[in-house]
Amino acid sequence: MEQQTPQGMIGAALTELCALVGLEGAAIIDLTDSGHGPSLLYFSGSGAAAILDEVSAMLIQHPDAPSHGMAVSGHALMVCPWVLPPDRAGGLALWRGPFGRIWTECDSALGAMAAAMLRVILEHGPDEAGIDRLTGLPNRLYFLDETDRHIERLAQDGVPGTLMVVELDDLDQMALSHGQPARDWMLVRIGALIRAMVRPADLVGRVGGGTFAAWFDGMDHMTAAERAQDLCDRRISLPEAPGRGVISAPSLSIGIACRSSQSEEDARGLLLHAREAAAAASNEGGGSWRVWRGGG
Repeated sequence: MEQQTPQGMIGAALTELCALVGLEGAAIIDLTDSGHGPSLLYFSGSGAAAILDEVSAMLIQHPDAPSHGMAVSGHALMVCPWVLPPDRAGGLALWRGPFGRIWTECDSALGAMAAAMLRVILEHGPDEAGIDRLTGLPNRLYFLDETDRHIERLAQDGVPGTLMVVELDDLDQMALSHGQPARDWMLVRIGALIRAMVRPADLVGRVGGGTFAAWFDGMDHMTAAERAQDLCDRRISLPEAPGRGVISAPSLSIGIACRSSQSEEDARGLLLHAREAAAAASNEGGGSWRVWRGGG
């Protein structure tokens, strides 16, 4: 069964909302690209693909106030519309399981309040808190600062570490061919995939437009290379949307930079080296990984 819980502040808020109101699922929907259909930016729970068209139609039909209805499948639907700058139409969608209880006035008020809070997080909060607003992952500055703190602790204990950079090849071409929502969805999906492959104590961040980074405590380049190969072997595609077939993800170019316990390298230096290794992989056609061999 479809099940997705995005990482970060926004994903946690959706998951808490589902538990609080007794929902089968909740989603943030972007209607910006009418040519390629609606896009699921974040969702939690199950059934999002099945009700996407119906909740999107409700958002379009009722752009100024919350509304609710019943899906063909029997799901009880509620939508709370918004427009995020710069003119990004969309909103929050909530749904209960087939033939579940209908919405109450209290449910509607809670949904509208949750939508308002999520809009504030999307519009203002994440960047100020060091969180990338699209993926919910730490942004570049926060990731590097946290990695330096990990390095300080590991250096005291004489433990090495590894920084990995993951870059999506031809991401701009994907946006030109399939639209910004497809590009954004792919970034969210790749970010969640990287987060799922690391240990709880490791770090993952979005450090550039189509670039992610991960820091692994105590990991050598051989183990990191195994993780990199697993990522390169993944076959990821976007869910189908009206008027659009399945879109496969761009290939990944991955760079690995290791830091010995005696090294003086900081997180910014390691990021630069890992990006150099990723660029080498990309220049050789992409879809592969390379280890930086400059020392350290």
